[in-house]
Amino acid sequence: MSGEGSSSSDAAVRIEAYLDDRSEAVQVLTAPPFRFQLDTASLDEGEHTLRLVRIDAAGHRRERRIPFTVEHQPGLEVQGLEPGATVTGRVDVDVVTPAPSAPPPPASTVRGPSTWLYVISTVLILGGIWVFFMLVPMYSAIVSAPSGGSSASAGASASAPPVDQQLLKTGEQLYSSDCASCHKPSGEGMPPTFPALAGNSFLSDPAAVVKRIYDGAGAMPSHHSYTATQLAAVATYVRNTWGNSYGGVSVDVASEAVPQASKGSGSSSTSSSTSGSGASSGAASSGSSSSNATTSGSTSSGTSQAGAPSASSSTATVSSDAMQAGKKLYTSDCQGCHQPNGAGMPPTFPALASNDFLQNASAVMQRIFDGKGAMPSHPSYTAKELADVATYIRNSFGNDFGPVSVEQAKQAVPKAAQ
Repeated sequence: MSGEGSSSSDAAVRIEAYLDDRSEAVQVLTAPPFRFQLDTASLDEGEHTLRLVRIDAAGHRRERRIPFTVEHQPGLEVQGLEPGATVTGRVDVDVVTPAPSAPPPPASTVRGPSTWLYVISTVLILGGIWVFFMLVPMYSAIVSAPSGGSSASAGASASAPPVDQQLLKTGEQLYSSDCASCHKPSGEGMPPTFPALAGNSFLSDPAAVVKRIYDGAGAMPSHHSYTATQLAAVATYVRNTWGNSYGGVSVDVASEAVPQASKGSGSSSTSSSTSGSGASSGAASSGSSSSNATTSGSTSSGTSQAGAPSASSSTATVSSDAMQAGKKLYTSDCQGCHQPNGAGMPPTFPALASNDFLQNASAVMQRIFDGKGAMPSHPSYTAKELADVATYIRNSFGNDFGPVSVEQAKQAVPKAAQ
């Protein structure tokens, strides 16, 4: 979601590049030097526009448009007829085109390989394959190894560590809660901001994966509340899902990669996850402030909470059912970027706590449904789901902007499923 930040710094912290009137950025640059390569091979010939959006630390956006022309083939040179010339009778016109780089040889000189060459090549190739499979010890070891029931992904090691099924299950819960909103449940991500995890060779290094999860990078948030067990669980899950088969990650490996991580097991928070809600240990362990805001936001008194602008508080009753439903959606789809406490990760993901943008309920629901910039769209949301999650964020994290009805959601986003 987007709102105005409070910083007055004018330094550029993000550059977004768009082509023509497309809404999806072709490049997102988050650190200088802001440099990228524009590939015009897939563009149609003719006039185009490169739009560069500069975002400073305060969240202010400035746009610059650069028109350019794409021409895939060299132009034709015409001699004998000038543009705008007045002529009569017959005119000799010479059209000069680029010469071919290398003319093909005459058909009479092209000769294919002899039949004997085909026979000899086939014997050598088949003989080489037989030697490899019959005499190389590695093949015997692979054949004798018991089948694991699934095919290994490209680049996976034949000696990959075994996968702890309990860690794999815990990692799936954590991923659904904290990662799926950006990297998608299918692991396809949202390149270039959130790269795909399916078939990603970066996952072959377990220590590097654990460090990236813990410290974050670029638009990816850090997870400093994760224990070594939780780090090992998420790493195990992403390394062995969506066709990946890079092997398990033990708690000892996670502890060595990130010594500062807590050694706690995290089992109590994992067991508190509810089926189908998308909540996990990451949410349970760090969402206490969110839970407190939910409790106070669901009361019907309508009084302003501490830190919320009194001018925007509403006396309308906030349904506790809507708050609980909205919290589940937020935990599953939003908190990975906007954080369990609504603090966000400015400027890419602005804070929701005390954000005046949330006063406009219609704008909030349109932003949730359509997305913007690095924020993904949620076109599968129904009008009720839009109303629930809007109600939750407008009345949590110290906010007190009042409830949102399903009718308001239908009016704000008519194309949402009813």
